[in-house]
Amino acid sequence: MKKISQSVCTLLMALACVLGMSASAHAASGYGKKYHGCKNYVKVWRSGGKVYAYAKQTCNKRVLAVKPTVALSANGGKFGFVTAGKACKFAKTCKTKKVSLKAKKGRIYRASNSGTATTGRPKDDEAYWPQRTVAHATYRAK
Repeated sequence: MKKISQSVCTLLMALACVLGMSASAHAASGYGKKYHGCKNYVKVWRSGGKVYAYAKQTCNKRVLAVKPTVALSANGGKFGFVTAGKACKFAKTCKTKKVSLKAKKGRIYRASNSGTATTGRPKDDEAYWPQRTVAHATYRAK
């Protein structure tokens, strides 16, 4: 009886791992490093015949403007490149609209968010945020 229980348990764990891997294989996301209390996030996923992406920026406290920017490319722009940006005034969080490209097996889709924020503090340079703040996510279409 003990051997059967161990076998069933092992089988269930293996099944959970396989299901977990297949579920996560259809999406990817990433964060940039926090800067002036704000952090960039990007998500890329496939749904049907398209690959979608959006960007979000979240700040610790309300700032003058939160400005996420999403860019999605297929194979480094060879098969498409789309962008979208948004500015939210007097906000803590802002999210862009979804952008999409046609999904094709084997292509590598990369999304990034290079958003900035206007904090209202004189020494916070909003135009040139460090590269480490850019959020990246990569998805390979299956």
